[in-house]
Amino acid sequence: MKIVVLGGGSFGTALASQLAYNPSNEVILLVRDLQISDEVNTHHTNSKFFFNKPLKASVRASTDFSVIASCELLILCVPTRSVIEVAAAIKAHLSPDTLLVNAAKGILDEGQTIVEFLKKSLDHTQVISLKGASFSSEMINGVPTSLTVGFDTKKQLQLIKSMTAQTNLYVDYSTDVRGVELLSAIKNVYAILLGSVDAKFNAANTRFLVLTKIVSEIRTILKAMGGQEETIFLSCGIGDISLTALNDLSRNRTLGLLIGKGFYNSSFLSNSVVLEGVKTLKLIDTFISKDLQKKLPLLQEMAAVFIDQNKAALDLDFNTLFEKKFTTVLTYGTFDLLHFGHLEILRRAKELGDRLIVGLSTDEFNQTKGKKCEFPYEKRKLFLESLSYTDLVIPETHWEQKIEDVIAYDVDMFVMGDDWTGKFDFLKKYCEVIYLPRTKGISTTALKRIILK
Repeated sequence: MKIVVLGGGSFGTALASQLAYNPSNEVILLVRDLQISDEVNTHHTNSKFFFNKPLKASVRASTDFSVIASCELLILCVPTRSVIEVAAAIKAHLSPDTLLVNAAKGILDEGQTIVEFLKKSLDHTQVISLKGASFSSEMINGVPTSLTVGFDTKKQLQLIKSMTAQTNLYVDYSTDVRGVELLSAIKNVYAILLGSVDAKFNAANTRFLVLTKIVSEIRTILKAMGGQEETIFLSCGIGDISLTALNDLSRNRTLGLLIGKGFYNSSFLSNSVVLEGVKTLKLIDTFISKDLQKKLPLLQEMAAVFIDQNKAALDLDFNTLFEKKFTTVLTYGTFDLLHFGHLEILRRAKELGDRLIVGLSTDEFNQTKGKKCEFPYEKRKLFLESLSYTDLVIPETHWEQKIEDVIAYDVDMFVMGDDWTGKFDFLKKYCEVIYLPRTKGISTTALKRIILK
């Protein structure tokens, strides 16, 4: 298998050397610096990044981008800021059959992942992700290292498994490519935070208290930005979060240590790690509703320092971290012909609390309202129960049960669409009442008209 590793930095060099231990792999390190290329080919070293550390002798280096044309796998190991430029450089040489593997960590403008950008800009469908808990300085020494493959097809996964056979690289995997990509960027800003905590407390209890909260917050953000929650349990998730946040080889953690010791000032604003962290924080802010952000105190603390700049240091209030009240949200509806509008109001209702209870109109109650559903109560209930937003479905049998349900289920918040504005204000005596905007352009009535057509 012919593999081109594009990028002669520390990660690209370490990865190329490790992959060369598989005798079935022909590995070429594609670099821009002719001096590095000559050194790799002549002395089997890359002293710019690994002083006096020999590479696997079979690794060849080149500065000629035409080597891409005949490779089966092309692995991008370049800084995120160089991705757009590199994509333009490889486009003319990339074969439709080549599997393009993105190992660059970061998010582009408007929340676009690098894989999404590469697929679109190169008009190339064969693009996957490779991320994980991996320091280059240890990978070069051949220590066992785990990586996560974010893939689309079984053939792509099999190629990566074949590539890493007989090496010290071990892969777990997920079809949640977006989630794998997002985690590689989100965890960096939290590593800064934990570094700051360690500088201040230097206590294992406190370190893992905060790390537990970090994992919880990242999981929430991951889901809100379009990833799958379970992806956090892979090497690209907890593995990379822990590696970056707890190990002093991490630049983000080091920055956090400096902040925690009181060395943070305006000069840091031009630092590449700070700039990348600020960019990631702003993207998260764009994607996540203000209501959901209120449930993420660590994120709010980092935004106060790096975006609002109204604080000079990260200073956690542990009472605030643990004062969060368990919130039960209640809503009602018929939920016939389940559609996107239903999903949106349920999603937003769930974001407002921890537990979402849905009162579902029974068939008998619908008859008293003059409504006829396409699906009976039991099937509509099954649909709702299958959604991750819904924690409990209860029958709605009459109009007057709202107060009874609020009291019986200890409800903190009652939510309905804004077409009901004012109709349930009598519940304000018992809980908070919120009317959410309806999703424009979709309703059960409109859906039935479309079906009839």
